[in-house]
Amino acid sequence: MTVWEARRVSSPWDGSGARWLFVPPALLLTLGLVGPLAAVVAAGSADHGPVGMFTQPFQSEVFLRAVWRTLVMAVLVTGCTWVVGVVFALALGLAPAWLGRVLFGVLFLTFWVSLLVRTYGWVLALQPAGALDGLAKALHLSSGGLGLYQTTPGLVPAMVHIMLPYMVLPVYAGLRGIDPAHLRAARSLGAGEPLILRKVVLPALRSGSAAGVVIVFVMSLGFYVTPAFLGGPHSQLVAIVLGTEFGRLQNLGGAAAMGVVLLVATLGLYLLADRFLRISDQWERF
Repeated sequence: MTVWEARRVSSPWDGSGARWLFVPPALLLTLGLVGPLAAVVAAGSADHGPVGMFTQPFQSEVFLRAVWRTLVMAVLVTGCTWVVGVVFALALGLAPAWLGRVLFGVLFLTFWVSLLVRTYGWVLALQPAGALDGLAKALHLSSGGLGLYQTTPGLVPAMVHIMLPYMVLPVYAGLRGIDPAHLRAARSLGAGEPLILRKVVLPALRSGSAAGVVIVFVMSLGFYVTPAFLGGPHSQLVAIVLGTEFGRLQNLGGAAAMGVVLLVATLGLYLLADRFLRISDQWERF
């Protein structure tokens, strides 16, 4: 008997009629995800054919440059988010209960506040004569402003801020899985805090970190709103090029082909990471 068969046999919902509750989410998945994806594939195939749909985007210099910039940006954002996310998760685990609740509240503000509102906040902070420029002038750090608006150094912190919860939650789940007996045993053997952190805590966060890295990297590949507002004209990512093809140029077939290539690449990266890093095992912790 397989694991899934054993789960079905031992399910407390067997015979209760509760399986019909799966029908609404299945219909929602079909109408909200499968249907639009099928329409995109059909649009790309109608203009370029089943094979040309995958080869046509790579004949565009604009698309190829955008792919390179997107990969570099995704790696940069993922690395910065991992560093900040691990530190934040460790702070959550070590903080007193009241401070932990405050930190969780600050973290989840990124979910409670609209993405567009958060992006506008960064626009107001980074734009010329904005909040950061005013602070730099007040502290005599720069007389002409920082010049971060629509630049990569200005875009990265904004994306890290938005991606942070997707890194912190898997890492924190790994932190909660550490057996306190291991920490007590390490202390009883004379290990100091830095050694415990390096030999016990950080290895336990490896699987959670891998899950967070894959999530943030995959999301960064297709991120649109924040790069559209904070990215410069010479640093357009794939999602921005795709939006331009669809909206301004009305090139529906070209936009569909680029979207299919981006989807296949993203899905392939996730499946590859799941094959070697067992990312899907992390969801059982939540």
